[in-house]
Amino acid sequence: MKKVIAMMLALVMALSLVACGGGGNSGGGSGEKVIKIGVFEPTSGQNGAGGKKEILGIQYAQSLYPTVKINGEEYKVELVVADNASDASKAPSAAQSLVSAGVSVVVGTYGSGCAIAAGDIFKNAKVPAIGTSCTNPQVTLGNDYYFRISYIDPFQGAVMANYAYNKQNSRNVAIVVESGDDYSAGFGTFFEKEMTELGGASKVIEFQKGETDFTTTMATIKSGGYDGIFAPVSIETAAMIISQARGGGFTGPIMAGDTWDDISIAQRTGDKATDIYFSAFFDSSDASNAAGKAFTDGFLKWVAADSGRTADNGGVTDAISSVTPCGYDAYIAAIKAIEAANSTKGEDIRAALVNLEVPGLVTGDLKFDANGDAVKNYAVIKTIKDGQIVYHDTYNG
Repeated sequence: MKKVIAMMLALVMALSLVACGGGGNSGGGSGEKVIKIGVFEPTSGQNGAGGKKEILGIQYAQSLYPTVKINGEEYKVELVVADNASDASKAPSAAQSLVSAGVSVVVGTYGSGCAIAAGDIFKNAKVPAIGTSCTNPQVTLGNDYYFRISYIDPFQGAVMANYAYNKQNSRNVAIVVESGDDYSAGFGTFFEKEMTELGGASKVIEFQKGETDFTTTMATIKSGGYDGIFAPVSIETAAMIISQARGGGFTGPIMAGDTWDDISIAQRTGDKATDIYFSAFFDSSDASNAAGKAFTDGFLKWVAADSGRTADNGGVTDAISSVTPCGYDAYIAAIKAIEAANSTKGEDIRAALVNLEVPGLVTGDLKFDANGDAVKNYAVIKTIKDGQIVYHDTYNG
């Protein structure tokens, strides 16, 4: 009798697995088709605030495009979120959890270090990933399964060095970077290279992860005669650098890159946030960008309709970080690639991404170069004014 009961239980479990889809391409008792898109983002750690804003962009895109057609059949898109905790040592396990969940394609991440650390996991599993705001060249270099929506740091570094040299007349810049962080160190290197070619001088000053006291660093910068600070660091560290630089008497421009396009930095620094400039992917006030205007209007209403979304957007309903449309555009790219591949298989979707072209996305027309990087030659430069992040300048390379 026990043997019969065991066999019956095994049969019930097998039927249950079939009903749930097993491989992730059919789901629910209704028998609807499902395709899983992995969301590889930090929701904790020093980049958690940025990761949440990218996820909002992805979720908003899914609310508008919840299904995709494959071979004439409609599939419901299911998002599977994995927190990489802003930590390169934890990123591989987060990536593996997405692979194990049976995702067909991955979107993310905020933070180049985590993207680099997880790259081989996706490549070996033959699951393509579409980077959002991970700008270090190493993310896609040598990995034909990683693509990217945003511009990359050699371009962004050149943008900010040219801005510092030609618009701020900075000739001797202190480059403050987090030791061992791929984004921070890499971005600083590209900025330094361009400053040297322009005829300026710069010096790299490193700090350790988790460091909060920059008093000595700021005293060194002030006494060293530097006429600018360039600090490609996390959201959390940015506020400390701004506050302590101004508190230490440094009056020159403080510059950075895409991570600083976050309203929490302005909120936390108050009246110390003067002469702040940073590159960004998108300007929500640009009325000439039709796709951007439609995104802005719709997204802000969507965020305001839910208190949880508002909290993840930094507690505001009137501001958009430029990493948010990167998440949105990456989701759209994933959907378009799935449709072009006419398949749920990662290898087929990857092949479709190679030749994918999507005009009129929020961050501009999309196509990928041989490395899988988006072809970009445009960047926005923003500043902080009266506690708000606002447009300042445009760079066309």
